[in-house]
Amino acid sequence: MAPMVAQSDLPFRRLCREHGTDLCFTQMIHASNFCESTHFQDSHLDIYHPGEKMSLSQSAVSALKGLDVDKGVQLKEASNQKLWTEYEEASDGMSTPLIAQIAGHDPDLMSEAAQIILRRTGEIIDGKYHGPVSGIDINCGCPQGIARKGKYGAFLMEESLDVVCDIVTRLRQDLPSEVLVSVKMRIPQHVGTSGDALLEERVQKLIDAGVSLLTIHGRNLKENKTNVAKCNWDAIAKVVKIAREYSQDDNFPIIANGGIEHPSDVQKCLDYTGASAVMSSEALLENPGIFESRAKDDMNLNPQHIFDRQIKFCHRYLDLCTLYPPVPGSLGKEGGSFNCMRSHLFKIIYRYLDEQPDLRTKLGHSTETISIADARQLINDLEGRYTSIPNWDDLKSSNVKTSSWYRRHRDAKLNSKMRKRGQKPESELSGLSIADKKAALKRRIQKLKDQNKNQSGVIKI
Repeated sequence: MAPMVAQSDLPFRRLCREHGTDLCFTQMIHASNFCESTHFQDSHLDIYHPGEKMSLSQSAVSALKGLDVDKGVQLKEASNQKLWTEYEEASDGMSTPLIAQIAGHDPDLMSEAAQIILRRTGEIIDGKYHGPVSGIDINCGCPQGIARKGKYGAFLMEESLDVVCDIVTRLRQDLPSEVLVSVKMRIPQHVGTSGDALLEERVQKLIDAGVSLLTIHGRNLKENKTNVAKCNWDAIAKVVKIAREYSQDDNFPIIANGGIEHPSDVQKCLDYTGASAVMSSEALLENPGIFESRAKDDMNLNPQHIFDRQIKFCHRYLDLCTLYPPVPGSLGKEGGSFNCMRSHLFKIIYRYLDEQPDLRTKLGHSTETISIADARQLINDLEGRYTSIPNWDDLKSSNVKTSSWYRRHRDAKLNSKMRKRGQKPESELSGLSIADKKAALKRRIQKLKDQNKNQSGVIKI
């Protein structure tokens, strides 16, 4: 399971693990903020000491409104006995591998953040870490604008490979040897031609710096959201070949990321790329069971079976949220926990909410649906509307090739109004540094002033 801001929460990780996911990443944790504030740590880190029962924050209690919860004590009376027994008996669900992802550009702060994570989640005895964290991942893959501003993610890799390597080296020196250090990154532009040398340089330098594991997203920095393109599995295969030849380790671990839409894509990707494992984000958000060993592609299932599966995912996720409410994280201390849940439900039942716009509006309403009890009732209402469908094949949601959450950006690219009107060419400022952009804008303004002078003798700007 990929690291996803405000979506890699503990209850969703547990849901995915129950349905075949072997390795999970936490959401991205901003290293600088994490080091500065214990409040930030409390609201972003949801890994608990083995055997420790989490105490519910006030925001989590708010999310559970309607269940009469007081820091978990009243769960026995508020919920059914089976759920209470599960709370009493379950560990934190992290006995299988878990990697915590951090983001930043300062080696000192990145190392400090990693060490705080280890101290908060376990114990270090005689130099060895005892806890649920298997590794620390460095975010070099995020393509969002905020990552450019913060000098992390894919932008950090593009701007300074040496800084990334310094971070890897520093983490490897400072962390216990059993805690792996990994990097998640995207491929550079023009792989297949001029970008191949850069790809090779990145892989080799990261291995020299001491990286234990690489995750390769087979898209470049600009292939994101409505600009998403087909995942480049050839590039991932190149990384596998480069890493294993250079490290002289035939089993050097590489995780392939991108292009996983259906369960059958998992084995296809493994066979094509030779990677050690496959990572999913978008598809897993809609179908948390995509990694189940016997899972079938939705095209091979009848629509009613898919609907029943998605409803069960919703109810089970809400069960887990009752036991382990998500931390508010970047969604804010007021309602953040429930907004995390709300976002998951939107994705899991995306195609059905598209057919039931009133329920979609209700789920998104800031005052109508604000608790697990409210969400449970909405799911029940949705289920009731599909109990006596005469012909499922007549429904828009039954066309799984076009109605899924995973497909929303692909269809947007093909069918958007901008596409019909003609795409605008890429800005000439794209890819420039801030200083270069300012200089280019000054030249443009001066040119317009000169043109206006020539036309009328009066400056109009």
